[in-house]
Amino acid sequence: MYTNNTLKAFALSAVCLFCNQAFAQVHYEGDMLMNAVGKTDQSTEVGDLKSSYSFQMANENHYLSKDGIELVLQNSTLNEIRIYMNSTVYGSFKGKLPKGLRFGLTSAEVKRQLGKPTASYASGYCEFEVQGSVISCWFDKDRLSQIDLGSK
Repeated sequence: MYTNNTLKAFALSAVCLFCNQAFAQVHYEGDMLMNAVGKTDQSTEVGDLKSSYSFQMANENHYLSKDGIELVLQNSTLNEIRIYMNSTVYGSFKGKLPKGLRFGLTSAEVKRQLGKPTASYASGYCEFEVQGSVISCWFDKDRLSQIDLGSK
């Protein structure tokens, strides 16, 4: 037979376990994502990123997630992170985007936020150099729908 204190302790530990798992699913987001780009697959940053989302390994250089995020490695180094607003293949990213970006911004709003792009096209696609990384912005009907974080 369990005592009331034992049952309370068990319930509290179950809640803590649930909270820790929920936190682990979204804690690697925002500007932290940029810190992982260019790091090896053995680094703490890439390890933390992989454990934050439910990735499936397509091959040793490609990790897919239904959490709206995809990782592309080259020579065991994280070369690119692709983040999707609403992809039928990859799902929808629910975390914070880097540099305060938000899905749904227009290309003009993104440019006001990130400054002058290093590349810009009539489709709205644009690239920015930020802190030694490249942020590529993709638009659907002039609304931010995907960002790619890559090495410079």
